[in-house]
Amino acid sequence: MGRVKRKKNPRNLRTVCSNKKQVEDKPLDWVIDINRRLGEGHIYDAGRSWTIYRVPNNLREVHRSVFVPKIISIGPFHNGDPRLQAMEEHKMRYLMRLLGGKFEESGEVGEKEEIVRKVVKLEDLVNTMKSLEQKTRACYSEFFDIPSDDFVQMMVIDGCFLIELLRLFYKFDKQEIIDDPIFDIRWMLRTLQRDLLMLENQLPFFILEELFKLCGMGKEEEPSLLELAATFFDPLLPREDIVSKLRKEEEYGHILDVFRGTFLPTVRERVNAHGWSSHDLKLSAVQDRQLIHCAVELKAAGLQIRKRENSDILDVCYNNDVLMIPPLHIDDNSVPLFFNFIAFEQCDEAAKPFFTNFFIFLDSLIYSKADVQILHKEGIINHVLGSDKDVAILINRLGREIVYDQDQCYLYFLKEVNDRCKVYYESRWRNWWRSLTNNYFSNPWSFLSVVAAICLLILTFLQTFYTMYPIE
Repeated sequence: MGRVKRKKNPRNLRTVCSNKKQVEDKPLDWVIDINRRLGEGHIYDAGRSWTIYRVPNNLREVHRSVFVPKIISIGPFHNGDPRLQAMEEHKMRYLMRLLGGKFEESGEVGEKEEIVRKVVKLEDLVNTMKSLEQKTRACYSEFFDIPSDDFVQMMVIDGCFLIELLRLFYKFDKQEIIDDPIFDIRWMLRTLQRDLLMLENQLPFFILEELFKLCGMGKEEEPSLLELAATFFDPLLPREDIVSKLRKEEEYGHILDVFRGTFLPTVRERVNAHGWSSHDLKLSAVQDRQLIHCAVELKAAGLQIRKRENSDILDVCYNNDVLMIPPLHIDDNSVPLFFNFIAFEQCDEAAKPFFTNFFIFLDSLIYSKADVQILHKEGIINHVLGSDKDVAILINRLGREIVYDQDQCYLYFLKEVNDRCKVYYESRWRNWWRSLTNNYFSNPWSFLSVVAAICLLILTFLQTFYTMYPIE
């Protein structure tokens, strides 16, 4: 018997097709997500408004800890990190201080005075931040899938915390007694100062300015927000009269940008006077825009390296065979500061590469611990990293990961230094003499060994001579 063919069920066929059509009609998840972003008003601006960035992985690998906040999250990059939740209570406490209108604040020791300030309505803060939400989101280099209400809440709480902290520290710096746990616990304030200058831990500065105005601060007799910020971070690398180094007319991206600007007045004047080094060069030769020789080789070529007093860190100069370098402190406060300055310059086109130039210069100047020893002996580098070798390794690792734009260098004298050394190192006799002094006269013991060997050679020669030609 032949096999009976089973007929297909037309009804079942229609059911399968119907289910398939329903699946095809359902929008894909990524389509839903994009439509939601468009509905919330997100605009693709090709990064033109970015001022706050995630640190590039190549820099992060050099020294990961200097880019990761220890106790506080500001802004969306580290928002919700379980490690940083303890500070949320302090943020809310500072917000309550701003909203309270009246609060007690210590004056002289043992005295309390009641301060009356403009009453701040939370609704006013929320409404203003809500109107600035999309502008704020556009300042970050990444899209954050944070609901609108939560994002505005973060803006209000983080911004108000920063403003109140800066205000209290200004009073603390004027020797007023501040009765607050953040100022009583020794390690907390300094850790906050380091955390709040990390590139990934920033709020747009216009947000802080709006909140500052809404809170009734910044009157003529009161310090400005710029002055408060500069004063708060000054202990990380203390300098005299830091407020005078601010450019109040400048538009800043965030408080990291503000503090970085206090190091730039002198080098900006130099660029205005001489231009970037590339403007004076017809050929784009690397040796004309980057230091070729390390500190040991510069000394061997007859150049002197001296400490430049009363100058900003970046204000390096060269004159009459003397390279003058301002003192540089390398410790737990300054290293995170410098690394985040460089990360900002690497990411933001508008941030001119002043610190990048300086550390590329240091990377060329320092090849080994011997170079660090020369700079340390001259009082230029002071560090607490354990050894001179550790300093050399850190700076060389950083130098390898920096993307260096040779068309923008404020150290216009590098070609002159290289040309001066070129004359010395092209002489064969000088190279031989340098090799001799480095190998045999570098310390007293090697020198004495050479003298002893020469004396022994002379005595051996005399003994042989008189043996062959005895005196009768």
